[in-house]
Amino acid sequence: MTEDTNGDDVADLTRTTIELDREVWREVRSDAVADGVNVSEKLEEVLVDYYGLEG
Repeated sequence: MTEDTNGDDVADLTRTTIELDREVWREVRSDAVADGVNVSEKLEEVLVDYYGLEG
């Protein structure tokens, strides 16, 4: 299920729920903590890099 979230001064965001292998989750969370960001920001960074998008 996804939910579009639109704000006046905020970029368009979509909220979703995903299921991940526990080991994948631990790696992403560990990298996020090391980078000083939350897991959502880290996942977005990984996906932007993977798809070659400008984030």
